[in-house]
Amino acid sequence: MDTYQLAALEARIQNWKQNFTNSQLTAEDIDELATLLKDTYLELRAINLSDEEAWLVATHRIGQPEPVIAPVEKSSANNANRNWMMMLWGAVGVLILQAIFIVMPQVFNQTVISVFQPVNSDSFIKNEYYAMAVILFVLFVLVTLRSGYFINRFTNSLTKNASLYAIVAIIAGLWAGFCSYITFVKYPMAATINGYSDDTRIAFSVLMFGFYFPLIFVAAFATIRYYARESVSFKEFNRNINWKHALILGLLAQTPIQFSHIFSGSDTVRATIIISLSVILFSIIGWMLSYSKNGFTNIAAAQVAPLFIWLLGSMMNENAQVIFFIFYISKIVALLSSYYIGKYRHQPEVILAR
Repeated sequence: MDTYQLAALEARIQNWKQNFTNSQLTAEDIDELATLLKDTYLELRAINLSDEEAWLVATHRIGQPEPVIAPVEKSSANNANRNWMMMLWGAVGVLILQAIFIVMPQVFNQTVISVFQPVNSDSFIKNEYYAMAVILFVLFVLVTLRSGYFINRFTNSLTKNASLYAIVAIIAGLWAGFCSYITFVKYPMAATINGYSDDTRIAFSVLMFGFYFPLIFVAAFATIRYYARESVSFKEFNRNINWKHALILGLLAQTPIQFSHIFSGSDTVRATIIISLSVILFSIIGWMLSYSKNGFTNIAAAQVAPLFIWLLGSMMNENAQVIFFIFYISKIVALLSSYYIGKYRHQPEVILAR
């Protein structure tokens, strides 16, 4: 190549380098790619390819800027999703800490007093609150000083155990909400002073459910969704459900069913609401599991929460064993019916997906 052609090639390469300005590549990386592009172009010209043919093949071998920019865009989206998920976990964490350090001391004050039997109960409880405040302050200082370490450990642990953390979010979050609810029921001081009726207290219970359940559900689902790369669509998520996901779905469905026990009205009305809600929610779960590969294993996992409620309720209230059994059977029938209906309707899709 003569001097003019080399100068034209250099100018062309400089223009090509501008395509990588917004990529994550450093200036040294871009210069290295430009050198490789030039060498490849000259080799192709040496085997008698035309100017345009040699340039087209050389740039194709090096790669276009889109594949380099795409990871940057994907990384930005992942960072946004990660920040959203961490915000949700921060909210759930605050609920759990509130239950441990604020609610539980009130719920178990009498138990603590009966165990330690202090001479002055009021002074003992006061000192307990001061001690817990000091412990909280020290913990927050330590976490702040080592914030980077704790965040990295937490996110790495989330990556490895996403399903486990989703279960923790459900159980611990609901436990925190239940503790707050128990505090309201056990110490209805405001309700007594203001003369609130039982219906008003039930309405407040529904309000608490409306706050706790969506927050916990979104935190659990966001955890699974963020770290399950196969969960691109809802149908793909269903196909990749494992027993852990099924257990979480069963827990999530059982939660609003448990809160439906607080609805006012006769026992017949309340039982109708519980059974209707059970059929709807567990029919949805059965339909979702019909896409999965290990259907029966997932069904067994999904019914763990209803089974536990049935056994616990039967042991705590022998007079209600029959109704608890009816509640459980309604969920199992809905779960299995929708599973087999779904399996029949989209069996060809499942076979193709496998």
